[in-house]
Amino acid sequence: MAHASAAAVETRFGSFDSDPRWVVTIPDGLPGFEKCRRFVLVTSSRLEPLQCLQGLDEDKPSFLAIDPRIAQPGYPAVLSDDDRLRLGLENASEPLLWLGLVTVQDEHVLVNLRAPVVINPKRMIGLQLIDPDSTQPTDHPLTLD
Repeated sequence: MAHASAAAVETRFGSFDSDPRWVVTIPDGLPGFEKCRRFVLVTSSRLEPLQCLQGLDEDKPSFLAIDPRIAQPGYPAVLSDDDRLRLGLENASEPLLWLGLVTVQDEHVLVNLRAPVVINPKRMIGLQLIDPDSTQPTDHPLTLD
């Protein structure tokens, strides 16, 4: 089986090599960027433990992201049955990729734990969970030691 070759992708955080196999479709887009449905997940030693979720469609939004369980140990990574169906999960034990979107405000780095992006890496389908009843913060301080 031939491997897809890496391609350079321009983000607002710099230029990185990306793997075309890491292109994820988010059918509903993200709030404010609904026309962008395809994103590539960029990982790099320059970004670790952060990743970049780079839009490939209109507006090409670019987000830093981190596993919310790194930002908050014990983070409740739980999906509803409806969200499992939307992600095309065949069984509850399939691994998922959870991403909290990160913002930088002045000297503060904050992660949105209330509305994570969840990706099914087997099907490369994602969605942003938006639970208005969640008690998780949208601006959790991120400290990386």
